[in-house]
Amino acid sequence: MATRGGRARTRSVGLVNFPNPTWIENIAVRSNGNLLITELLPRPILYTVINPASSAPQACLLFDFSADENHVEGLAGIAEASHDVFFFVGGSMDTLSFYAWSVNFTSTVPSPPLKHDPIVKKIADLKGVKLPNGVATLPGSPSSVLVADSLGGLAWRLDILAGKSVVAAQVPEMGFPPNETDPSRRVGINGIKVQDGFLYFSNSNLRSMYKVKVGKDGTQDPSDNVRLVGHLLEKVSFLDDFVVGQGERRGTIFATTSSDNRFWALAQGRRPVVVAGEQDRLTLAGSTAAAFGKGKGDKEVLYVVTSGGVGKPVNGNLTEGGKIVKVELSAFRL
Repeated sequence: MATRGGRARTRSVGLVNFPNPTWIENIAVRSNGNLLITELLPRPILYTVINPASSAPQACLLFDFSADENHVEGLAGIAEASHDVFFFVGGSMDTLSFYAWSVNFTSTVPSPPLKHDPIVKKIADLKGVKLPNGVATLPGSPSSVLVADSLGGLAWRLDILAGKSVVAAQVPEMGFPPNETDPSRRVGINGIKVQDGFLYFSNSNLRSMYKVKVGKDGTQDPSDNVRLVGHLLEKVSFLDDFVVGQGERRGTIFATTSSDNRFWALAQGRRPVVVAGEQDRLTLAGSTAAAFGKGKGDKEVLYVVTSGGVGKPVNGNLTEGGKIVKVELSAFRL
């Protein structure tokens, strides 16, 4: 559909729909173009979507953690640490216990329709982490990833080989006001990405995007100040995950807003622009995360995942199952 607010129109197409209620939380893209998505509610499931750029994409369950002995309730962020090896986080808010797993496509066993199933295994107990959320790849350190702690107000570096976490970055802009009483607003740092030596992060409570210099291992550069990249309007109550633009859009942030049902573009010194979705429609009901396509036919495509409006129904009463939406950017200019 055409959207309002941008200088050029985009087209949004629903690709895969899940049962209602299903909250899809995060997304990553393999080098072959297939998608990996995590489910937060009602079950902790890791899916793959085969051939998303085709006319008939196929969603396949990779692993269901419902019966896991660690009492896993939901999955959150996912990112690729090295070629075809991804790391994701999840756990239980009831027991306040959280974990990190790997899914390795370089070591597989035959199993149709995937042809080969990846190996999934637990990497670490995330001790000290209050609420893991976004996960970021570290280009200079393939044996580590960064994990956002939304309640702790910081970013951890997880050593994949040792299974240990240490604080990588912690600045006031990653937290939320100590007097915040609304549970839905007690979320500071949410999404994180590393590009060109900067750690980009969203703060859900402040509805703002920031960046700060980091070393190759993701550790904050103490000589650098945090820089504001963009701020959403007051009427947008929440800023969720995001993706940093590539090529001619490098530096532009494409951000999801969860309860706002829209998908935004932000750039330093520019006014935020709506890329897709509408507040009163189910097109992007509860957008939660996004990723650029990597296939031959989808380099100008952003795949956006949604919660179906479970957290905040559209118009107060409309929900649907979470889904994957293809947003075509070929004509979009900020």
